[in-house]
Parts: sequence; C-alpha cells; structure tokens
Amino acid sequence: MRALAVLAVSAAPAVAFLLLILRMDRREPEPLRLVLQVIGLGAAGSILAGLAELALEGLPLFQASGFAGALAVSFLQVAPIEEACKLGVVMLFAWGKPAFNEENDGIVYAGASAFGFAVLENILYVMKSGIGTGVLRAFTSIPLHIFTGIVAGLFIGRARFADTVRRRTLLILAGFALAWLFHGLYDSFAMSGSALALLILPVVAGVSAFGVIALQSGRKMSLLRWDGKANVNRELPAPADAAAHRHRPHRVQRWMAVVSRILLAGSVLFWALLAVGITGDRSGRSRGDTILGGIVLTLIPVVLGAVLEWSYWAQKKKSRRIDAGSVG
Repeated sequence: MRALAVLAVSAAPAVAFLLLILRMDRREPEPLRLVLQVIGLGAAGSILAGLAELALEGLPLFQASGFAGALAVSFLQVAPIEEACKLGVVMLFAWGKPAFNEENDGIVYAGASAFGFAVLENILYVMKSGIGTGVLRAFTSIPLHIFTGIVAGLFIGRARFADTVRRRTLLILAGFALAWLFHGLYDSFAMSGSALALLILPVVAGVSAFGVIALQSGRKMSLLRWDGKANVNRELPAPADAAAHRHRPHRVQRWMAVVSRILLAGSVLFWALLAVGITGDRSGRSRGDTILGGIVLTLIPVVLGAVLEWSYWAQKKKSRRIDAGSVG
C-alpha cells in the first residue's frame, strides 16, 4: 500500500496540471502518442539531470557554504541542467514534428516534458524522504517545474513560427532564461537553510501567475489560428521549415526500437533478479511491499518502452504503406 501512496502523492498534483494544459489545447489537440512519448522522455531527462548534477557536485565552485553556496549550486548547477533537459526533449523530439502546427503546441510539449520530469523526480524524493515530502513538493516543486515548462513553452511555440533564425533563437533563449531565473530563485531559497526558505512561496506564486498568463495567451493564439475570420490562416505564419517537412521522405526512427528494447529487457532483468532476491530472503520483510516497490521503479521504463515500441512499429507500417504507394 505504501508504494501506491507514493504513486498517488507523487503524480496526482502533476496530473491535474497536465489535464489543464491539454484542456487549453482542446481546439486542435496533439496526438496522444506523441504527448506520451514526450512525457516519457521528460522522465528520462530527470535521470540524466540527476547524473549530470552528481558529476558536478564535487567541483570547488559548489562547495561554498551559506547563501552564496546555495546561489552557486542553484543558478550554475541545478536550474540550468534541469531546465536544459526539459527543453532538450522538446527541441530534439517534438520541434520538427508535423503535429507542431500552432504556437500553443509549444506549451503542450514543454508542459508534457516538465510533467514527466516532475513526476519521476517526485517519486524518487517521496521514496527517499517519505509522504510528507511529497505533500510539501505537491504545492511547491511540482508547480515550479510545470509552470516553468509552460512559460518556456510559450516562447518555443512562438519561435516555431518566427520568420527569421535570429528571432527564433532569441525567443527560445528568452523562454529558457525565464525558466532558469524562476528555478534558480526557488532552489536558492530552498537551499538557504534559513528563514529565506519561506520566499519559495512567492516565487511559486509568481511563476504560477506567469504560467496562467502563458496558458491564456496560447489559448488565444490557438483560437485565432483555427477559428478566426476568413483568411486568418494566411495572416498567421507557418513554420519556417514547413515546406521542407512536406517534401522530406518518411523515415523510421530506429533508435526507438533500440531504446524500447533496452528499457524492456532491463525491466525483465530487474524482475528476474528481484524474484531471486525474494526467494532467498529470510529476513521476514513483507514481500508485498517489495513487489509494489518494484512496480514503482519499473513503471515508467515499461510504459516508455511500450510506447516507443508501439511508435516504432506504427512508423514502420506507415513507411511500408508509403513505399507501396510509390511503387504503385
């Protein structure tokens, strides 16, 4: 039961925010499969961020004590790495997809990436520090991650339709800088070890307010693009690389099959080792808690592996259909 409580506390607040994001995008919703893939990759990004932060924590720059040390760790180690991992998922995986066809889609994909990142990170924190930590983070860390994703996502969506490379780059950097700023302030106060920690509340309130404004702006742009007056679609720019996408031959993303099979095989191996451990365990610990803990640890790898495997075979089937049509 403890493992189920961990899942509920860790995921429920983030699920509420994700549903809000998807509801604001209901005029021209994104493919569920693509959203799930971005969520899974966002979760994987939290693992990558943790490894990167661990690799850097031994540097002298991050050994200073007091608030100065907290500022260095927050602004130069934690915040930029975590925001870059969330942004990287969108830029590397969703940016070039034909489904990214309106400004509001930047919010959807950045929010989905932040959702996956926040949920897995919170699961790990709750398993380490207890349910109380999960409840506290539900009102602080999770809104921070989701809304910094939303704010950056609005700039990404606008950049997708920018008319010059320079403007596109500036918009992406501006969104990243805002997310970095809010995240850095939050972590600085949280790590201060003093009464300054109370200032995380106005920081969360501020980024939430910016996030709500971004959601409303994205919704307005979506309605303008699809429900505006006659010829409005001609007035709104298309993606700068739309023509290239129309003429680009369909390719099967083989990396999906490789990653999915590694994840699924690793999960199977984990359960085999867990079964051996349970069989040989004579300590009297509850096997039910051990099994539920195993479910928590392998849930995201299994779901992500299944989604990627499904996507790979769907793309392969589409590629064969296109090839058959070309031959015919």
